[in-house]
Amino acid sequence: MAKEKPMVKLTNIHKVFGNRNHVLRGIDLSVNKGETVVILGASGSGKSTLLRCVNFLEEPTAGTIEVDGTVIQAGESDKKRSGHILDIRKKTGMCFQSFNLFPHMTALENIIEGPVTVLKQKKSEAVSYAEELLDWVGLTEKRDEYPSCLSGGQQQRVAIARSLAMKPKVMLFDEPTSALDPELVAEVVEVMERLSKEGMTIIAVTHELHFARDVADQVMIMDNGNWVETGPPEEIFNNPKEDRTRKFLAHIL
Repeated sequence: MAKEKPMVKLTNIHKVFGNRNHVLRGIDLSVNKGETVVILGASGSGKSTLLRCVNFLEEPTAGTIEVDGTVIQAGESDKKRSGHILDIRKKTGMCFQSFNLFPHMTALENIIEGPVTVLKQKKSEAVSYAEELLDWVGLTEKRDEYPSCLSGGQQQRVAIARSLAMKPKVMLFDEPTSALDPELVAEVVEVMERLSKEGMTIIAVTHELHFARDVADQVMIMDNGNWVETGPPEEIFNNPKEDRTRKFLAHIL
C-alpha cells in the first residue's frame, strides 16, 4: 500500500533579505494530513518568515514548496506559476497576530467576502456556511456586529471563521494570541484545539506552551533560521537533546 504523501512538504527553503540577511537556512519540513505542528523559537529566529513562505506571502530565495500536491520551485518563472500560487493560497488559511478584519463589514460580511468574491459562491450558500462557522466559534450573537464592537478574542475567532469559510486543507497560525489580553487567549486556543481534534492540518507559530504540549504532534525549535531540534512534544519538553533547546525552554517555561 502506497504511503500517503505529506499535506505540506518544504525542501531546502532559504530566504535572504537584501544581500546579507539570511533568515532561513535550508529548512526541511514535512506535515502529514491531520497533523498539528508547533514551531517555537526566539523572536527573530525565522518562524514567521517560514510560515509566510508556505503560501508565498514571502517569496523563498531557494527551495521547493508542496501543498496538497501543488509543487512550486522557488525562483521558477513560467506561465503556470501564478496559478499554482493561487492554488496553494486557496488551500491554506492563515491567521495573523493582528486580526485584519475589514472594519466597515460586519462579522458575517467579513466571513462571506472571500467565498463570494474569490470562490464565486452564491451569497445564500456563503451566508449559510458563515452562520455555521459563527456558531462553531461561539459567536452566533455577534453576526451583525462590526469589528470595533468586538473584543480582541472575538475578532480573532471571526478571523479564524473567515479563513475556514474558504475550506482550506491547511491552517497557518502566526502567533494568533500575541496581541490579546491574557484573559482572552484561552478562547482562541480552544478553537485551535478543536480544529486540531477535528482533523485540520495545522502549522502554528505560538508561545502557548500548553497547546504545544497537549495538542501538537510535532514540536520544532528554530534558531537563526535552522531547526535546533524537532520531535514529539514529550521528548522536546521532558528530554531535550540540545543545549540550545534546554536554554530556550528554561527562558520561557
